[in-house]
Amino acid sequence: MKKIVFVNPPLSIEDRYGIKSQSGGQTPPLGLLNLATMARAHGFEAAILDAVALKLDYPQCVRSIIDSHCDYVGITAVTISITHAAKLAAMLKKAAPALTIIIGGPHFTAMPLETMSMFPQFDIGVIGEADQIIVELLSTLEEKKDLTAVKGLVLRGDTGLVKTGIAPRITDLDGLPTPEWDLLPDLARYYCPPVHTLKRIPAALLVTSRGCPGKCVFCDRSVFGNVLRAYSAEYVFRMIKELYHKYGIREIQLRDDNFAAYRNRMLELCALLKNEKLDLVWTCACRVDMVNPATLKAMKEAGCWQIWYGIESGSDVILERLKKQITTKQARDAVRMTRDAGISPCGFFIIGSPTETKETIEETIRFALELPIDETHFSFLTPFPGSEVYARATEYGSFDNDWDKLNGWLPTFVPHGLTAKELESYSKRAFRKFYFRPRIILSYIKKLRSFKHARIYFSGFMALLEWLVKSKSDKVTFGGK
Repeated sequence: MKKIVFVNPPLSIEDRYGIKSQSGGQTPPLGLLNLATMARAHGFEAAILDAVALKLDYPQCVRSIIDSHCDYVGITAVTISITHAAKLAAMLKKAAPALTIIIGGPHFTAMPLETMSMFPQFDIGVIGEADQIIVELLSTLEEKKDLTAVKGLVLRGDTGLVKTGIAPRITDLDGLPTPEWDLLPDLARYYCPPVHTLKRIPAALLVTSRGCPGKCVFCDRSVFGNVLRAYSAEYVFRMIKELYHKYGIREIQLRDDNFAAYRNRMLELCALLKNEKLDLVWTCACRVDMVNPATLKAMKEAGCWQIWYGIESGSDVILERLKKQITTKQARDAVRMTRDAGISPCGFFIIGSPTETKETIEETIRFALELPIDETHFSFLTPFPGSEVYARATEYGSFDNDWDKLNGWLPTFVPHGLTAKELESYSKRAFRKFYFRPRIILSYIKKLRSFKHARIYFSGFMALLEWLVKSKSDKVTFGGK
């Protein structure tokens, strides 16, 4: 069988995390891991080159791929990394014209024809969940059969681009092979989530479900859709035990869009973790309308120490505009219940939503300060390709549709009645007022576990301070102090 190398293209940590880049953090490309595991399980020789984790530049990345003597290269990309993927593909084509270069990932799924038209260096595009598509694609390439018979592809035909139809979504996730972590660089050495989100190290990430029933206008649901599917509690428990016993992992971050969506499965997993008595802690993200004291108690007893909630706004009007389907009261209640259960509550907030005003932004900042949350992220409303707001952004304001800028840390969308400078000023004010409080500073001090933690915290603090100092020159008038 021929060989395929799956590639996470070069991308700086600053591009990914913005002002939080100094707080560290490198997460494994779980999607590529699933694909490489699947390819290997079906007899193909597979490897992963994570240029981000290995800190490889483009020439180093090209040399590594060429030296692997592979026949196929599969590159993943989100919106901010698609031009990076294209640059790498162009360099590979120049160095080894015979290579077949396959592009996939969230951005391509949202914008397949536009991406293939813009970047001719991509030979084949894969739309949607690629776990099964990749095996069928590689087999068809090997057997030199007609690729149009493979659903979920975009091909270059004699008369233009050809879409081969939509591949069915995977319904039985337990039927997929468990990730083979040896395909990645050493987990403990090369990967660690942002240190301010951790209690224990080494730490690892897992995504245990796909899809989301929500209809939030800012979310791209083109890959997994609104149909929610999940690995069973037993399957997830097997993955956790392997990470614990074989790789020494002591904290798991569950990066499901909404871990509480399958309540019975969550409670089953909590029972398994509690009974096994692993020396392990974990965190997750939930919706504020899907937790209650009983489930939170079970989560706490199973080792959960932190929950992130997508609160988004302190204005019920804006929440309705975002189609979040929650209220500020539900958010307040969920945070209170979480703290009462002994779990650290944290919140995501958005600044600059459609129809946003200075008054609603100030409501959001006040709300974040009133809630007893321990950690928060304030990001700008970013119209990602595939989201509802991407197609309608210009109805509500100005939109700089530069894919390289769509990272959530730049105000690419500016609602009518506001300016980019005002949004940036409000963002700085929100971070400053939240993090420069005695309670928050003390909580960070209590989190220190090692000199490494202290060094990263100090570096992150200094970067944040430098960024905030620049706000002194801002001339925006706020309604509050």
